Amino acid sequence: MKSRVVECFKFEAAHAVIIDGQTEEIHGHTFRLEVAVEGPLRNGYVIDFLQLRAIVEEVIKKLDHRNLNALFENPTTENIALWIAEEVEKRLPEGVKLHHLRLWEGDENGVEFEF
Repeated sequence: MKSRVVECFKFEAAHAVIIDGQTEEIHGHTFRLEVAVEGPLRNGYVIDFLQLRAIVEEVIKKLDHRNLNALFENPTTENIALWIAEEVEKRLPEGVKLHHLRLWEGDENGVEFEF
């Protein structure tokens, strides 16, 4: 049996993605993030919801209301999602691993990574 905990988040940020060597106009999004972690049940839970929420919020506060071009060479949704995943993984307690991460750029465009 696999057990997962899922938490959802939102943050606001602006970016101008470089596509085929051309930088698009800077624009903003409400990014929606879903993070799922898995691990063994210990004392009836995988990780406390509040602990996972604190971990992810510590990471995304670095992105919230920022120009992502100041943080990433090319702030595609994929690059942002991979960075979030790396930062979250560093902070997870032993025995808990990142299962998947979904990052939505607005309501209609998103990326998903499974680990």
